[in-house]
Amino acid sequence: MERELQNLIENNLELVLGVQFIVSEFTVGHYRLDTVAYDSEVRAFVIIEYKRTSKDSVVDQGTAYLNTLLQHKADFTLAYNEKLGARARVADFDWTQTRVVFIAGSYTNYQKDAIDNPNLPIELYEARKTENGYLTLLQIINNSENSRFANNVNTSLSQSKTIPKAADVDQVSDLKPYTEAMFMDRAAANICDLYDELKAAILLWDSEFEVKPTKVYIGLRIKHHNVVDLLPQKNQLKIWINLSKGELNDPNDLLRDVSSIGHWGNGDYEVIIKDDTQIEYILSLIKQAWEKYRQ
Repeated sequence: MERELQNLIENNLELVLGVQFIVSEFTVGHYRLDTVAYDSEVRAFVIIEYKRTSKDSVVDQGTAYLNTLLQHKADFTLAYNEKLGARARVADFDWTQTRVVFIAGSYTNYQKDAIDNPNLPIELYEARKTENGYLTLLQIINNSENSRFANNVNTSLSQSKTIPKAADVDQVSDLKPYTEAMFMDRAAANICDLYDELKAAILLWDSEFEVKPTKVYIGLRIKHHNVVDLLPQKNQLKIWINLSKGELNDPNDLLRDVSSIGHWGNGDYEVIIKDDTQIEYILSLIKQAWEKYRQ
């Protein structure tokens, strides 16, 4: 069953977890890692482990795997290059966003409680097989508001997207999962309220929406596709709608075309707001992207 589950997940990684398959049964250091994947949104590797038993400590095992990865960055970079025919360097990846994903039939309460730490880059998923033969993955969300989600995979980055500098670490204690709080701490109270108002309205549209903080924005995504990216700044809120040039119907001509200039978020449309006077109209524009990606 474990091998069957592994094969099924590896063949559908982009669909179920939004990450890209790199290598299976990867031997490095003292371990053999079930699956190594890559999250292009944050330019980081993801180790996936399929657990047969719920007795082991996911924290101890996950930490050991993270330490192994950080000690063998060149090996992971080589595996990436061999799989994708790339010429990436160790410095091209953001090692601070490395994480481990466990997939099992069930977990103990102890294991679930053990990951209730926003600074611990370990995720738990329960695999369930339905009567009609379908497999579903249910993420175990901890109580923290800073739970992390994998994001959609883009095989190539737009030439107009500004790429942040990669970050390097050598110890697990230096891993820094991105959180909404990191952005809120830098923004004025009224901008935080504006962000919360916009996010709350969008999340009401669909229960499948997920919130994914990255280094340079907070993405609201559905089915592994970003719908809108938000960047709370000190005195303003930047918004990028993930539609290509020509796809957005903007009768008020409010959004700026950024298809040919550098920008952080996904899509070719950007707007900056400082209050909620235009929020209903902006929501109507964001809804166009939601309609596209919810299909």
